[in-house]
Amino acid sequence: MSILNIIQVSDMHLSRGWGYFQDNWEAFIDAMQVERPDFIFVTGDMCFNGAKNEDDLTYALSQLERLPAPWRAIPGNHDIGDTSPDLRLKGPITTARRTRYLRRFGLDFWVEDLGDWRFIGLNAQLMESGLAAEKLQMTHLSNALARADGRAIALLIHKPLYLHDVGETGRTLSSMWPKSRKRLLSLCKQYRVKLVASGHRHCYRSTRHAGTRLIWAPPTSFINSLVPSEGAQLTRRVGYVHYRFQGRTFSHELVEPPRFINHDLRNWMSANGSSTKLPPLLKGAPL
Repeated sequence: MSILNIIQVSDMHLSRGWGYFQDNWEAFIDAMQVERPDFIFVTGDMCFNGAKNEDDLTYALSQLERLPAPWRAIPGNHDIGDTSPDLRLKGPITTARRTRYLRRFGLDFWVEDLGDWRFIGLNAQLMESGLAAEKLQMTHLSNALARADGRAIALLIHKPLYLHDVGETGRTLSSMWPKSRKRLLSLCKQYRVKLVASGHRHCYRSTRHAGTRLIWAPPTSFINSLVPSEGAQLTRRVGYVHYRFQGRTFSHELVEPPRFINHDLRNWMSANGSSTKLPPLLKGAPL
């Protein structure tokens, strides 16, 4: 039985004018040239600040087009805006921002069948957004699950389902809101979803809820050691995740290429609250 090698990369925060994290992206491109995976899934925040700077979307797409393997992406809050009201970045998702993303990256929720697996990409920021596309996405998800034709199922979504436990209350921009979380977990149970892969938290974690493995992919861009630990098995370093799918089973590992630099924005975030407030950085120096 053949092995399907798949890479999950997340939270690159790329920009033509704010190229603080281009060094790790170059190292990732080189690593992919060596690994030559069968497919690459990108779980959001390709852009430094694509919700407000349209050129970040254009630049991020140009960088993904350098990948030596087929790929698909889902949007993160830095690409498309966050679920309203987005009190931190003040750039909530709108139809216009979503349209700018769609023009470049194609669908923001989709199905990709590979081997014995069905991978379903979702737009986390649409959930509870009130936009018309929110209902379309849930119809798409229900159909994709019901028509999986015996394939094992994996969901890819930018934000994790929860931070500490499934019973969390209140709304946080760090994870799915309770209503959406409950619905997604119910579908995971009904259709025996084996994997939910997310990004957003800028750290790696592998846990399990019932029969579903929950993987948080690390960023390639930066970490923030100011953020307190959120439970067991958490690794706050840059990297990516390498999956090996064989039949209906899979294994995975955190990969930390030797050229990756752990940019820690602890000081900046403490003083300024957001990476998007970093000043423009001129490019041109050799990497």
